[in-house]
Amino acid sequence: METEREQELIRRAIQGDENAFAEMVHATQDLVYTCCYRVLRDPRAAEEAANEAYLRAWRGLAGFRFQAKFSSWIFRIAHNAAVRIATQRRLETVSMDDEEHPGLAQAAVEEPSAERRLEADGEMELVRGLLAKLPENERRAIELAYLEGVNYRDAAAALGCPVATLKTWVHRGRKKLRELYIERTGDSFQVAG
Repeated sequence: METEREQELIRRAIQGDENAFAEMVHATQDLVYTCCYRVLRDPRAAEEAANEAYLRAWRGLAGFRFQAKFSSWIFRIAHNAAVRIATQRRLETVSMDDEEHPGLAQAAVEEPSAERRLEADGEMELVRGLLAKLPENERRAIELAYLEGVNYRDAAAALGCPVATLKTWVHRGRKKLRELYIERTGDSFQVAG
């Protein structure tokens, strides 16, 4: 969504225009659902978290600062809602290749190019399993930066950390991912970036 159009929609929504907010929801719903699904690994729980995120966004829209993009702001709200639901339900975050619902997260949105390349090489299943072994902050940083194609500034905003912290998480995560890959396969592994 163009910045000017986004800002116009936000201003209208702040004034109570539900149609403007509905347009913003439509533009970000795949991103929000995928974010929630990747935390919860359950389609119904992800929908619940996404709905909670949009409700919280609607109620808190007057506090929106125009310094960030709406998508970054709603992503952060969605992530927090998903984590809150996971904690409430004491759900355990599972491996990226959930056997009960294979490919569901990919079906929710078009796969980013890094993920498509790994799928084409037949390596994505292995990488998903290895990603699941990383600490959550490093895993989410790598997922955002590499699998979802989010730039560092927006990824840092979504995770609620400074860009320098995000870069550290990505660096540490890539190093651990490389070590896990070599340990698992005996081959060297280059993470792009």
